[in-house]
Amino acid sequence: MIEVLLGNIYIQSFIVGLILAAVFFKLSRRVKLNEPPLAYYRIPIIGHTWSFLTDCEKLILESREKYGETFSLYVFGQIMTIVGKETTHEVLKNDQVFDFREGLRMQVPLHLIFKQDMIIEKHVKITRDFIPGKLKHLISRIQKNISKALDLYIGECEEPKVIHEPRKAISDIFAIPIVNIIVEECYDNEDILETFKGLTFSIANLFRIPPVLSFIHPWLHQQFISIPLRFGWNPISKYRKVFISHIKPVIEKRLYDKKRLGDAWVAPVDVLQSYLDDPEVTPDLNPNNINYDYTVYAICNFIFVSMASTLEFASRPLYDLIERKQRYWQELYQEAQEINKQRNRNELTLDDISKMVKLDSFVKESLRFSTSIVGLPHKCISKSYYTFANGYQVPSGRIVNLNFSDTNNDEELQGQNPTEFHAYRHIKHNSPATKLERNFLIFGGGKHACPGRSLAINEIKVFLHQILLKYDVRTDIEEIRPKRKYLGPFPVPINVDLVFENRKEIVKN
Repeated sequence: MIEVLLGNIYIQSFIVGLILAAVFFKLSRRVKLNEPPLAYYRIPIIGHTWSFLTDCEKLILESREKYGETFSLYVFGQIMTIVGKETTHEVLKNDQVFDFREGLRMQVPLHLIFKQDMIIEKHVKITRDFIPGKLKHLISRIQKNISKALDLYIGECEEPKVIHEPRKAISDIFAIPIVNIIVEECYDNEDILETFKGLTFSIANLFRIPPVLSFIHPWLHQQFISIPLRFGWNPISKYRKVFISHIKPVIEKRLYDKKRLGDAWVAPVDVLQSYLDDPEVTPDLNPNNINYDYTVYAICNFIFVSMASTLEFASRPLYDLIERKQRYWQELYQEAQEINKQRNRNELTLDDISKMVKLDSFVKESLRFSTSIVGLPHKCISKSYYTFANGYQVPSGRIVNLNFSDTNNDEELQGQNPTEFHAYRHIKHNSPATKLERNFLIFGGGKHACPGRSLAINEIKVFLHQILLKYDVRTDIEEIRPKRKYLGPFPVPINVDLVFENRKEIVKN
């Protein structure tokens, strides 16, 4: 018993010694820099943490007014630098200095969840190559599957139907087209659909773990949150058997058909096939030589990114549309109806969807209006430090966050009354929701801008288009969001009950 206690004491002393040594080593090598001003705080150790969590909007606004567009805060035991509208794109474009992936890794070790960075890099490459080239082909399937999902989860509403958990319903609706894009044969498989949704929420929950141990040292939080992953637990592990049991037969059939038919074989158009076309994954078309674990983790990475972002991006414009129903609903319905009448075939083409300029601008304004206060953390990976164009310097290892509110509330960038919701403010500037600009940061920017934004925006527009044509939607409360609520810098998702009822007009299906 004594030996065990002594052993524990030695281990604890060793850990404390390592931390002290690291701190001493860092202090001994510190170079005096012209760092951005550190905002004043009263409580040692806690710093700005409480204000950042409880009233981030006020903290950022007051700090911006007092210290300028570049300043620093002390949150969860470490200094983070906040950059405003003048410096944001300096961070986004200098990917050799500011790494978003490393910044995100400080919060959640996604590289351990998905086993390796190579999978994440592969996801980005496939998304960048696959989506633009295949979107024209995919748009027909997206429409059919969203229509099918609406019928399945909302259905006919001759009498008013109350949807008590709209966010879950939206997740259910978008799971079907997303599954179809990732593995075409499995889009109606209930096990796969539930796996897609469950996996997304399991990983998303990891982002909600507060980095309390960072008060001692950020390294401790990273070690704590990764302990289960290092000892074998993984949110993907729970779903691995389901994936392999359903996807393995699909892969085997595809490889068999390709080998048997040769040039006559017509490859499916989906994400899975993009992986199978990689010689490193299928070197000899032999299903026995495929690393199924690699394939599963790669697919899971695609699922998480697609499902998490689309769920948020679709629910916000729907609620904004309902909240501002008297002002915008009828006008957007008329646009949808006119486009529906003019189309030359039963399905909308990409050209038809591009004509939804009012709906596109509405979606963009909704996303602009409900972004985080600050976000997109980037880690400075310079060898020693980086000097901004404004003269301020940040050391290597510093987390730099973008001040979205500074960009969103700027009259020069947004036009008149930037804090007010004007659905059509983007039309006169010929500024679609997929366009990367200085005044719209939700998709990032530069080399590492979101590669799937065109797919997400088109899915949302098709979804809202069908809602407008088929239903009247309302809520039984007077105001959906009387005042925007935040948890730290992040807007709290709205999940107010919605009432659906069939439209009375007869429209072309």
